[in-house]
Amino acid sequence: MLKLQHRMIIGFLLFILLPILIVGWVSYQTSANTLKENISQQVLQTLKALDMNLSSSFSEIHSFSDTVVDSADVQALLKAKENNAAELYKQRMNIRSLMYSNPLVEDFILYTEKGTVFQLKRSLPPSFRQFQESLFFQEILKEKGRPVWLSPLQHDSYVPLEKFVFTQGRMIKDYDTLENVGYSILHIKIDLLDRIYAELHQPGAEELIIDRTGKIQYSFDHQWIGQQLHMRDLPDMISGNPGHFMDTWEGKKSLVTFYPLELNEQANLDWILVSIKPWGTLSNQIHFIRNTTVSIVIVGMIMALLYKLFYVKKILGFISQFLQKMKRAEQGDLAVRMPAFDYLELTNLALGFNRMIEQIGLLLQQVKREQERKREAEFQVLQQQINPHFLYNTLESINAMAALNGQKEISKMTINLGKLFRISINGAYEVKVSAEIRHVISYLEIQKIRFNNRFEYEIDVEDELKDRLVLKLILQPLVENILYHAFDLQEESGLIAIKGCMEEGKGCFYIRDNGKGMSHEALTKWNNQQWLEDRHKNSGHGLKNVHDRLKLYYGQAYGLMICSLEGAGTTIKITFPLDKGDSHGV
Repeated sequence: MLKLQHRMIIGFLLFILLPILIVGWVSYQTSANTLKENISQQVLQTLKALDMNLSSSFSEIHSFSDTVVDSADVQALLKAKENNAAELYKQRMNIRSLMYSNPLVEDFILYTEKGTVFQLKRSLPPSFRQFQESLFFQEILKEKGRPVWLSPLQHDSYVPLEKFVFTQGRMIKDYDTLENVGYSILHIKIDLLDRIYAELHQPGAEELIIDRTGKIQYSFDHQWIGQQLHMRDLPDMISGNPGHFMDTWEGKKSLVTFYPLELNEQANLDWILVSIKPWGTLSNQIHFIRNTTVSIVIVGMIMALLYKLFYVKKILGFISQFLQKMKRAEQGDLAVRMPAFDYLELTNLALGFNRMIEQIGLLLQQVKREQERKREAEFQVLQQQINPHFLYNTLESINAMAALNGQKEISKMTINLGKLFRISINGAYEVKVSAEIRHVISYLEIQKIRFNNRFEYEIDVEDELKDRLVLKLILQPLVENILYHAFDLQEESGLIAIKGCMEEGKGCFYIRDNGKGMSHEALTKWNNQQWLEDRHKNSGHGLKNVHDRLKLYYGQAYGLMICSLEGAGTTIKITFPLDKGDSHGV
């Protein structure tokens, strides 16, 4: 297990140096992402400019191609008679001069509708029949005079060449009758792209053009043409949206930026411009942040060692002595005390410890006194307990003797008293409402005999409430309070009415009397709970007893509510929940 001083050093490293490391790492990553975004945006702008240059170059080729197919010599050659050799020769020479005037032209082939073939160079071109059987010819027919392009990888499908070239094919129409008179095949040197990329190329970087399958259609050094590009985010590249990501190219972490080429109006080439730049040559400017973070961490570790030597050691000495004193206190030595220390904070801790030990000693003495009083109270309760079986048997004997001697009232009182004790001594906290009603009826019947029927009672309980559970012995103390305080049964008669019902999902008892009521002072004292001050002076019964038990058992939302007017009687409302149910009813 680590010592406290080692834990403090580790804590220093975690809470001081770790945030520095995190801040440095976040700063480095943020700077790297910002740099990556800025460079990518710059490269995207360059690729957009490149896209415009390519569009311009292809537009120039289109203009040249339009000049060729609309020239009088080409039109005349395609419509000329075979027997006019001198005229044919002149037209061929004029066409050659036109082609040689454009340095990007690699070769030029003309096919007439009759199958005659004219070629700029002396290589063997495909026959007109071979040309008609190619997919290239079908695309030319479909476009009806608009140019059809083949990329450097596609031209072999028409004619094999040793060089990489662009191939443009188009249908030629007679500008007088608009009838098809032939077909032109124009091979353009790949220099068309080389001269544009020469200004963009940087040492160590790579500029590519790929198609939607990821196959490389062009690279500046031509070595990657025809190969498949393998990158993790290739689906994003061919999605048709510009963007950038980090990947590995030739074993180096590189920033890859891509932009879809917009050449569909000039050529049917669905290409994507790709720029690959090694990240190592781009990120030199953010290495300062990394090196600074490492330096701060090293300095922080040195400071942590000095902090341990000159400050932590003194604090640890205090903590060690503090722990020793606490262990002695745990073992029961409450005479232990901490001395004063050099630092004010440590001295305050020592004084606080000493005061705490003194307070613990005082509390222990108080607890001992309380425990002694508790044992005395328990002993008194045990002395006052009555054997319930002995009590029941005695009451049965009294009842039998009263019945034999014709004392019906004594017998009735004995029976009701037995019923009272059966519920009172029952160990359950709750009984059914019907049992609580029976209990209070037994009490009322006993008291009616005692007071010579000087009062009457009425009880009305909803049938649905009778089988619900309620805290026992809550009605009898209230009725008893009414008999002793609300009526003067020596001079007048009284009425006690008990009503049981359910209101808003709760059980309710209303206990009403027509007695002398409560004074305003007594009612105010009840509502302000001033009776709590002298609650231990009574026997625990009556209003206070019932109110306390209801709140303790059911919660603060339940209890008694008293409405009274002096000289006009009192109404007491009891509320209790219908779903407490933690005991069995009787």
